[in-house]
Amino acid sequence: MTGSLLDVCLALLLIGAAAGTIVGADTVETDRPVSASRASQTAETLAASTATVQYDLVAERGGARGEEQSPSPEARRVAHATLAEHLARAAVRSATVDGTRPTTTAADYRRSVRETVAEAVGPRTSVRAGWTPLQCDVSDASDTTALIEGAVTVGPDPPASATVRAARFTVPVGPSFGTAADGTQGRNLIDHVAAGVTTVLFPPDRIAAAVRGDPAAADAVTERYRRIGNALDVDAVAALDRGGPREANRALAAALAERHETRGLSDGGDACGVGDANRVTVVVRTWSA
Repeated sequence: MTGSLLDVCLALLLIGAAAGTIVGADTVETDRPVSASRASQTAETLAASTATVQYDLVAERGGARGEEQSPSPEARRVAHATLAEHLARAAVRSATVDGTRPTTTAADYRRSVRETVAEAVGPRTSVRAGWTPLQCDVSDASDTTALIEGAVTVGPDPPASATVRAARFTVPVGPSFGTAADGTQGRNLIDHVAAGVTTVLFPPDRIAAAVRGDPAAADAVTERYRRIGNALDVDAVAALDRGGPREANRALAAALAERHETRGLSDGGDACGVGDANRVTVVVRTWSA
């Protein structure tokens, strides 16, 4: 399998409250932050600066301890993108689906991204990239409140006594699936976002290109469909065998929407919210010594 093909397969998975007082927050609605403080200057650096990240695709052996396999020379990969894009990809590739992580091969990429970003932003800076398109704020839940959640953080939390400035911007991830029509709400909106989530996790056209003539790539994609399907109690692999990635995505999206709606109804009908499945939010916080 070629390096680019393995990167495509990995990309299919992908992609807290501040300590102290946040003042002068520079919230930016566009994809390119504007300069107004060190926080927004750092955000601009993340959005504009490119970096090459080297990493190994290392899967877990499985079992109770989940030991990592030793990487082979074929596992070495190189990815080039802006720092913000690396953060967004790492967040999506770190995502869990109802507590299940659909890939075990992204740990080294996440580590390399964090080290690269830390070198670029310097000290007294915290960066968080988060992807939470389906979430439930259920007060009495004993497990995670997010049905889909992925995040990567760089840097320490600021001291409680520090004055903190923050900047926020978003990074698109995966292919665009469009936006819901104005006024769309309830189950229709949940269905739309759930479909977007599966498109980001499993882009159908890219899957078809990745697995064509490559049994190893096909096995990797099948395993990821199996892991997410198991988490959602749906046979995504059977759907994949019947109709390819588009049918498998429809099965997963329907299961995601059903579980999301069920959680909301179980807590009074207004517990679950939706976000933009096609965007990762990056928040930069800076403080003085």
